[in-house]
Amino acid sequence: MSTHEAVKHCVAVLLLLGAAVAYADDDDAMKRLSTVGIFAFGGVGYAGATSKGEIDFKLILAQPQTVALAAFEKLYAAGNPQGRSYALSGIKKLNPRRFKDLLAVVEGSTDEVKVERGCIISHELLGGVAKQIDRGKFQF
Repeated sequence: MSTHEAVKHCVAVLLLLGAAVAYADDDDAMKRLSTVGIFAFGGVGYAGATSKGEIDFKLILAQPQTVALAAFEKLYAAGNPQGRSYALSGIKKLNPRRFKDLLAVVEGSTDEVKVERGCIISHELLGGVAKQIDRGKFQF
């Protein structure tokens, strides 16, 4: 094998390993988001840190659009209320028409979402959170 071929082979292996690691990270992010404890965007807590949920949300959003949309649909179907809120945020960004359909479904939901804004934690109805997402209240 020539040096050029060996380099091409190494590059191909590295790309495959990188893709496998990225996929594993996204799968882990989906698992964490399905049971995430708080829905939050922007700086939270006394330090103004980015929430773990937002970090996982952005990992999924960074995938190709069709992959990310499928992941958010799966999260919407299987996640807890906080996870479903992240799913709705992603779906709104990637497919606003689908988001409007889901908004109509969750408007009357009595599911409670634990939301953090800055240092304030509140419990809000999923339908209300979805309306706020629609109005752009949660920016990422």
